Amino acid sequence: MLIEAHAHIAFSNHYTRQDFVKAEVQQKIEWIKENFRQYKKRNINAIRDGGDGIDAAKISREIALSEGIIYKSPVYAIYRRGFYGSFLGKPIDDIKGFKEEFKLLMKQKPDHLKIILTGIVNFEKYGDVGETTFTLDELKYMVQCAKDNCLPVMVHTNGPEGVKRAVEAGADTIEHGYLMSESEIYKIAEKNIIWLPTLAPLGNILLSRDPKFEKEREVIDKVYKRQTENIKKARDIGVKIALGSDSGAYKVEHGQGLLDEIEQFEMIGFDKKDLIRMCFENGAKSLNLTQQEKDLIMKI
Repeated sequence: MLIEAHAHIAFSNHYTRQDFVKAEVQQKIEWIKENFRQYKKRNINAIRDGGDGIDAAKISREIALSEGIIYKSPVYAIYRRGFYGSFLGKPIDDIKGFKEEFKLLMKQKPDHLKIILTGIVNFEKYGDVGETTFTLDELKYMVQCAKDNCLPVMVHTNGPEGVKRAVEAGADTIEHGYLMSESEIYKIAEKNIIWLPTLAPLGNILLSRDPKFEKEREVIDKVYKRQTENIKKARDIGVKIALGSDSGAYKVEHGQGLLDEIEQFEMIGFDKKDLIRMCFENGAKSLNLTQQEKDLIMKI
């Protein structure tokens, strides 16, 4: 009944992006197949991908089908040229560029649209998440295009302005949402949007006492604690929270990452049974699963 609602199946801590790009097709297949099998070993039978930007979606879909895993992919993400997102998708400059790219994307039959709205958390400067790169009107247009084509929209966003803009534009899910304020949490609740806080990347760095980030540890800890406080507030006011570990990211292993995510929610006071329920119910909504797909997961 476990659903990993935010993963990057083609990424790994055991090979680099450059390794994957240069590898022969058979090697790519073996790597992705092994990644999927890590989920199966842990009874995680449905996965939502956040994009990869290295043309791995076709291979991943074929392997998921052969492995009996429900796999939903945006194929690749859309981001503003010159800003964060080059390793996850394709850049656009404006709405004209989006229209052109969206037509190409639709030919590959994405399961959802992934938009990258802000950067990531800056471990060296507390509060910095980069620029919010699309205007509200641009974002609304992209979201509406997706919905006109029956595609849910996942938005990578951090910081108060980024989260606020994603909510106002009609995003179906907020990915990450670090460093938002209480005001945005209430807006997420009001709009019945699903939030995926992705605790595992920062949490695993902290728990492992990774020497790579020793100098940044204080900032990482401060950001992580604020995220956990926001999660507890969100729970108290009824925000739908889905569990996604950002597996494939640094220190977040495929399969194990979701278990790490669950454990870190337990550490801040969530009940295990409630977490399993959230993982399935809100995960299923995030993946836009059909009743048939949900029934299939229940039987496994």
